[in-house]
Amino acid sequence: NKTTTMTGHKLNNSEALKFIFAGKSIVTLLNSKTENRFTFKVKSVKNSNLYFVSVLTGSETYSYIGTCAEGVFRHGRKSTISKEAQSVKVFEYVINKLKINNLPDFVEAWHEGKCGKCGRTLTVPSSITTGIGPECTKSLSKADKRDNFLKLILA
Repeated sequence: NKTTTMTGHKLNNSEALKFIFAGKSIVTLLNSKTENRFTFKVKSVKNSNLYFVSVLTGSETYSYIGTCAEGVFRHGRKSTISKEAQSVKVFEYVINKLKINNLPDFVEAWHEGKCGKCGRTLTVPSSITTGIGPECTKSLSKADKRDNFLKLILA
């Protein structure tokens, strides 16, 4: 029975959506029962509520799988990864479960110690918990667009 040792920091379910949609996040979704995991990069398009979603497919290679707009994931027509692929299904499942605050305990969201908004290394303990640095937290809380977006997806 092998145990995967995750490096990084586990996000609370309540923080996970904020982190994933902070603008420049890298999140690993782990199924602690099966040890399966996928790492996703979720990057916002400037001045919009559109996000490009990619999955880690090589040591440092991410492949586009689709977009998220208003909290709804759509598989991309230009993706080389099938919408039936497990990674695509996992991302969509986790987003949908987080939106209704119903993610099973065995599914975990992890960040690697970099701010979900700007990508800089996190050093402040409270920021490591949330995955978003103190300066970015200030700018995020001022961003009405983002708050409206979170209200939309959590409605």
